[in-house]
Amino acid sequence: MEKLNRKVIITGATGLIGKEALEPLKKLGFEIFALSRDKINSDSSDPELNWIKCDLFDSTDIKTTFEKIKPSFLLNFAWKTTGDYLESNINFDFLKVGLDLLKYFNENGGKRAVFAGTCFEYQYKETPLKENDPPDPQAVYSKCKNYLRELASLFCLRNNISFGWGRVFYVFGINEHIKRLSAHAIDNFQNDKEVIINNGELIRAYMFSKDIAAAFVKFLDSSVEGIVNICPGNGISLGDFASKIARKLGKTNLLKILKEPVNQPKIIVGDNTRLIQEVEYKLQYDYDKAIDEILSFNNKRERSK
Repeated sequence: MEKLNRKVIITGATGLIGKEALEPLKKLGFEIFALSRDKINSDSSDPELNWIKCDLFDSTDIKTTFEKIKPSFLLNFAWKTTGDYLESNINFDFLKVGLDLLKYFNENGGKRAVFAGTCFEYQYKETPLKENDPPDPQAVYSKCKNYLRELASLFCLRNNISFGWGRVFYVFGINEHIKRLSAHAIDNFQNDKEVIINNGELIRAYMFSKDIAAAFVKFLDSSVEGIVNICPGNGISLGDFASKIARKLGKTNLLKILKEPVNQPKIIVGDNTRLIQEVEYKLQYDYDKAIDEILSFNNKRERSK
């Protein structure tokens, strides 16, 4: 790849994964322009981090922003993944946002883009999912993600943009939505409430948000193209995951693990060979280390109140 400037536009930079990408980007020498509908006060002492007010649902706003910055790199995390998002019409809006970003990225000399996809694009199977496995998205969310991947790949091929698509599996992290498994379990245990895991035998490829973010940044800074699974090399049962949290908080007596009938795949894990061997990313967190970091953050936040 030709020598590029280190300007990167990142979207979704206040989200669960996006916020964790800022430090890895700085460590690799990127000059960061983080887009937000509500401009956040930037640290003037940090020349590599710039918050830019930009409404992604306004294509004129995107156009103006890219004309001003002229980045060589684009890292797109923008998408709604809370609440009733799986069948929401807002997915069509984010599909358009992705194409608008690429349009104005290309018009202003952009050369390397990486977007976040989802494991829900895959046709599930009992063995680890590989990047060349057939897609079979079922929800509006995963269909729009997959359509964006197909259209973005074609656009980038026709316009000489190096393009990567990172498929995210299951996420847990700091300050996540209270309805997510780890946040729900931690909150209940700390308030001496029972935690019931209805489908404790289900195995999922959970990955700490800081690892996911750092993997995306490493991916962006590489020349690897196409789909890359952003996931650990194995999975963990929901029961075992909740048990780890319960043991760390000394609340195993409040955990109830059931095996209720469920219309979901028993196993959803990914093959991360491309991530490890081609992107050359080395995972930094195991489950225990990640949970310790979340609990430490929560404790500091409580003490500061």
